[in-house]
Amino acid sequence: MTATTPRSAERRALEKAAHRRGVRAVAWYFIGGTWYVGVWFWLIALAIGALVLWIMLRNDDVSIEGVGGVAGSAKFFLFVMGILLPLMTIALHVAAGGTRRSYTHGLWIGAAVSGLTFGIATALVRWAEWALFRQAGWPTEQDLTQLYADGSEVGLMILVEGTFCVVYYLAGMVVAAGFYGFGFLRGVLLVVASLATVVVSEVFLRSGFFGHALSRVVGLDGTPVWLAVLGGLAGVVLAALLLRVVLRGVAIRPVEFAGTARAGPAARARAGAPA
Repeated sequence: MTATTPRSAERRALEKAAHRRGVRAVAWYFIGGTWYVGVWFWLIALAIGALVLWIMLRNDDVSIEGVGGVAGSAKFFLFVMGILLPLMTIALHVAAGGTRRSYTHGLWIGAAVSGLTFGIATALVRWAEWALFRQAGWPTEQDLTQLYADGSEVGLMILVEGTFCVVYYLAGMVVAAGFYGFGFLRGVLLVVASLATVVVSEVFLRSGFFGHALSRVVGLDGTPVWLAVLGGLAGVVLAALLLRVVLRGVAIRPVEFAGTARAGPAARARAGAPA
């Protein structure tokens, strides 16, 4: 028994080290990949916001909502990125020796960091819009009721927008994993399940798009800020747990180029690869 104990401890240490490497690789890929495309997203979003403001000035009808809606689209951008990036990486991660567990943990970290930083960026853009409108003497009031009154509440905006960005990113990952591993019908069911986690956050945080209307229907439009934030975070936790459940049961498809590389010249020719 004593002879095998050091070997078991060494094996566990190696497994933990491999797990940490896998988690780190996935997390950095998703953070870097998200922001690599995200820089272009923000440049385009700011350009569109400036164009919208110019058009409103030309028509003498300036509204902060017309400009601020561009920044609010960050969560939808992350939802799309959550669908695209896992489809490009899950099979490669497993083929390289990673596990579903390390992949899931890497996705959690990648979604959390990417979502929070996008939430900070969204809050800063909204604050800059509010400061610009206030300085120019334009109206800063918003028609849609939200958890924060205006762009001056930067801390609350970071909490709200960061939560939205994280839960939308995780929901997109669930959609990708569902269609990848379970086919069309069960994939559609997982789309509904992932959107349910989004609705939880939207209702508690009273999003200006549809969350406020739903919160009034269920009687949550008057909840205090701390309870609303906890409810929004509950949606994030549900999305993270749903992603874990889906990835544990997903069937990993073989990486085609790896099989082609192991095949002979005739097989590679049939596959369209150079001999």
